[in-house]
Amino acid sequence: HHHHHHARGSLASSFLQSTTTTTRQKGGVGLKQGRRPVATRAPQNFKTRGARDGDDDDDGVRETSTSSSSSASTTTMMSIPGGTPEDPENARTGRNDGRPTYCPPSYGAMCMDAFGSVRDALNDGEKLLEVEFPAVPGEDADYKAASDVYIDANVQYGLVIGSNLYEQLGKRVEICLPDGVEFRRAKKVFANSLMMTEGVSLNTLDGKKQDGSITGMFQKMSEGKGLRSGSIDEEMDDDFANADVFIIVNVSCGELPDMEQFVKTRANGRPIILLNNQLDTLRADLGLFSFPPKSLHYDFLSFFKPVFYLRSRAYSRSIAVSPFVVNYSGAVFREYPAPWQVMIKQSNGVLACIAEDEDRFTLGEAKDEMLLALGLNDPEGSFMKTARSGLVVNTWWEEEDDAEKSDAWRT
Repeated sequence: HHHHHHARGSLASSFLQSTTTTTRQKGGVGLKQGRRPVATRAPQNFKTRGARDGDDDDDGVRETSTSSSSSASTTTMMSIPGGTPEDPENARTGRNDGRPTYCPPSYGAMCMDAFGSVRDALNDGEKLLEVEFPAVPGEDADYKAASDVYIDANVQYGLVIGSNLYEQLGKRVEICLPDGVEFRRAKKVFANSLMMTEGVSLNTLDGKKQDGSITGMFQKMSEGKGLRSGSIDEEMDDDFANADVFIIVNVSCGELPDMEQFVKTRANGRPIILLNNQLDTLRADLGLFSFPPKSLHYDFLSFFKPVFYLRSRAYSRSIAVSPFVVNYSGAVFREYPAPWQVMIKQSNGVLACIAEDEDRFTLGEAKDEMLLALGLNDPEGSFMKTARSGLVVNTWWEEEDDAEKSDAWRT
């Protein structure tokens, strides 16, 4: 089995070697061949952001602030499909086609887009699904999921997706939190929503819902419940019989083995949706001291297919002419069953597609596509090309490896 590691450098250098890589092997990312060029629509004057303008949260959700960056100098760049999702020529032709532009008006709208992809994937028989979009505005993609705001937001998105699964597909959904502490907190916070949402309930990955702590016991006694109360509102531990689908939220890297146990011993083949667990960030920690081993990606996480995926990043690039630094941002986007897409964020905040492929783009590949579309790529053989060549390094889990049991996460 021949690995195409050389095909993972910058795109330009990989074209030189394209003679050696003719076919693209299943499971290997190899060269991005057969890429459909995206038709150029409604060219818009693409401004380079000399100064950051209002929307730096990279969440793809349109902001209300209308601060225009007056200080941004306009350099002539290749035209990028322009306009907004409302323009008729940016209409999506069908579920199998990528979007020319994406700019969800609200989180509710983005949840419904994610639900559409989940529904299609479940109907196609997929069982292990990943949904990933920025949970909280105003944050960079790589922040760690620690705050209650973040946890609550994801439980809320789970309720939206779950209630639609119940209403449209008749599937009972359980949203699983990692442990009893988070479970009991969410149960308090969302008591009303849960009462009003039919077909959706909360659970824990380890099945232990009750508060076994000393304080918990004293609280029960003081409420006159006794230690072994079987009152109506008492939760049953290890009760997973009622769900048709599980949505798992807020898992940290150290809790991944618990999640694996849950999938293998409790889910019994029922579909599982990982919702905004930031798997890429968790993967990066695997194999580090006191974290689970890298094999957890190869043996387990690699089986989860990203069905709705939006991950934004802001970059800056030094260039040889004024303004010398160009700030740009873009996203890797996927909306099953459509292909993977690379989007660039236009000055109006709308993401516009510049490349698409059946297989997932690595971060380095996505960045190269953006630079190519912006006309900011270094010419072959130039000094800058050589100077920068060592900078694009794939993360270990993006590299091809025989240990990888499934390519679902790439496709």
